[in-house]
Amino acid sequence: MSAELNSEIFIVLAVFNGADFLGEQLDSLIAQKETRWTLLIRDDGSTDNTLEICQRYAGRDARIRLVTDEHGATGSARDNFNLLLQAAFSQGAEYIFCCDQDDVWEPDKVGLVLDQLRDLEGQGGAPSLVHHDFVVVNESLETIAGSFVELMKLQPHDEHNPQRLISRNEVTGCGMAFNRALLDIALPISDRAVMHDWWLGMCAGFFGRLAFMPERLSKYRQHDSNTIGAKSFWHGLNPFTNWLHGWRRGDAEFISTVEQARAFLAALPCATSRDYTSLKLYVELLSATRWQRLKTLRKCGLWRSHWLLNTVLVTRLLLLPRADG
Repeated sequence: MSAELNSEIFIVLAVFNGADFLGEQLDSLIAQKETRWTLLIRDDGSTDNTLEICQRYAGRDARIRLVTDEHGATGSARDNFNLLLQAAFSQGAEYIFCCDQDDVWEPDKVGLVLDQLRDLEGQGGAPSLVHHDFVVVNESLETIAGSFVELMKLQPHDEHNPQRLISRNEVTGCGMAFNRALLDIALPISDRAVMHDWWLGMCAGFFGRLAFMPERLSKYRQHDSNTIGAKSFWHGLNPFTNWLHGWRRGDAEFISTVEQARAFLAALPCATSRDYTSLKLYVELLSATRWQRLKTLRKCGLWRSHWLLNTVLVTRLLLLPRADG
C-alpha cells in the first residue's frame, strides 16, 4: 500500500501480549473499505511475539507505523493510549479511532463512523465524539451477545445529559472515534482518569457533542486476558460470586470516579454553571453527610438505567464512611 494514501484519519492501537488475536484485528483494519488511514501502534513491553507481528505488518503496509518513545512500559492501557493519542495529535490527525488488539472490525466501520462524525461536528468543527454498539463474541468469534449495550443495560442515547457520565461510563473505547478539536481539549489524559475512553466521553459530553450509533460495527472478543471485558448486567448476582470482594471492589471503583471527577474539574474548569454545579457536588460526595449524598443524586441527575443499579448506588453511598474535609 502506498504511503501517499495516508490521510488525516488515524487509528491508534495499544498492544500488550496480544499475539493470539492481533493478526485478525490487523487483517480487519486492512480490509476496511475506507483505505485512507494511518495506523499507529504502541507496544507496552510485550513478552510474547506481539512486537514481531506488528513489525511484520508494518513492513508490508506503509500505512502502519510503530510508535517508539522514551517512556517504556506504562503498565496501563490508559497511559498507553494517552501516549498514542499525543503521537497522533503531533502528526496532524484530524479524526481518530481507538482500537483494541483483540477485536475484529466490520469492513464498513471506518467509513460509516467517519460520515457520522463529520455530520456531528458540523461546519465549525465542534469537539465531537461518536461511538457505536458491537457484538460480544468468545475467543472463536462465536456470538455471546448480539448487543453490548443491551448486555450491559446501558442507555447511551441519554448522554446528552453530561452529568450522567460522571458516575458511569457508557462510551467504550474500542467503539469510539473523535475529532482533533476534542483531542485538543482532552490531552493530556489525567493519571486519575479511570480509563481514556471515559475521560474522552466526559470531554465530549461537557464541552462538545456526543452521539451514539446503534450499528454493531465490530466484534468485541472476550477471553481470559481482557483488561476490562464485558460482564453481564446480572454478573454480580451470581450466587457463586464472592459478594464481599465484589462490594469492596465496587467501593474502590466508585471512589475512583470521584477522583476522576475532581481531576476533570481541575483540568477543565470552564463548564457551564449547571454542569459545574454537578461536578462540584459530585467531588464533594465522600465528605458529605448521607442525606446530602442522596440529595446530590437527585439534584445532579445521576440516576442509572435500572432500578437495581440505583439500589446498589444508594446503598453504597449510605454505607461508605464519610471522608474528612
